[in-house]
Amino acid sequence: MLNRWPDNFFAETEQVAFCPSHLVPGIDFSNDPLLQGRLFSYLDTQLSRLGSPNFHQLPINAPQCPYANHQRDGHMQMAMPIGRVAYEPNSLASDSPSEHLTDGFISTLAPENGVKMRARSASFADHYSQARQFYLSLSKYEKAHLRSALVFELSKVEHPHIHKAMIAHLRNIEEDLALKVATGLGIFDLPVAVCPAQLVQEFPTSPALQLIGKAANSLDGRSVGLLIADGSDKTIIDAIEKALLAARAKLKLIALSINQIRLSEGSFVKADGQLAGTPSVLFDAIAVVLTHDAAMILRKESGAIDFVRDAYAHLKAIGVDQGGQVLLQHASIEKDLGIIDLTQPENLVHFLDAATTRQWEREHLVRTLA
Repeated sequence: MLNRWPDNFFAETEQVAFCPSHLVPGIDFSNDPLLQGRLFSYLDTQLSRLGSPNFHQLPINAPQCPYANHQRDGHMQMAMPIGRVAYEPNSLASDSPSEHLTDGFISTLAPENGVKMRARSASFADHYSQARQFYLSLSKYEKAHLRSALVFELSKVEHPHIHKAMIAHLRNIEEDLALKVATGLGIFDLPVAVCPAQLVQEFPTSPALQLIGKAANSLDGRSVGLLIADGSDKTIIDAIEKALLAARAKLKLIALSINQIRLSEGSFVKADGQLAGTPSVLFDAIAVVLTHDAAMILRKESGAIDFVRDAYAHLKAIGVDQGGQVLLQHASIEKDLGIIDLTQPENLVHFLDAATTRQWEREHLVRTLA
């Protein structure tokens, strides 16, 4: 039941075994050839991945209603089968599991027409139309990410003729895609496009295929990491925490030492994470609230420099006070719309808005995309 976060990730997620061959009454298999193949392969996958034919007895995989079968013994058997019968019908045990003729699984009665043959639809030879529709439907940022991913993966291929073979295929998907991937690989003479077996079709673009911009404009369930030190401004910290709680997000305090951090008005707080072991990749956005003196100390800490540089490189919103700006300067981080001055109370709402997304316009400053 997908109604909560797991209490134990290994027991409730790593060991889960989704298996399309396990059906409840009222659902049956279609004739889809991919599904028919998966009905066999998924069972084989679970046997290999979980290492036992009794994976269905694990609590995360066990049915919540009473069930019975004739599967006995085997590796990691957790039940206690009794008797000698492992089949049905039999003459040795009157209470062994048997098929229920009315409440059990019944296949759908569906009429079938036509000639059964071993053949592929002509559409199986159309290798490019769907890929073209997908690429053209992406946002400009996603297109750049896809091109860069192709350059990254093909750069691992040792044989140059394979690079050219892939570019020859890419030309049938989209010419600019092929050109920029070729440029990223250092290939300036494009190979001739592969002659497609089926004519490439022009399908309408589908914004539903995009990911960027589809996430909910909300901080609900998200987490913001706040780097602090002795002397950090409690007023700013409290304002951030209050705003995040109202948005149903969490604030995590990060510091060089986790205990007895003395804030600006003299109170002490305990950090949620130590700087060296709590990198900014764990958070959806970060804030840095420091005194000038604390920033001058942290500028010599690689963990602090990495904390802000990684957040910047991963296009996350960064909220800063004056001391935070000092640390960013020493990390050679250029100010943009995603870096927000939290010393002005009215800017807090802008920080919360920026924290719900990534700063895509920053990306050309931190990496070269194809």
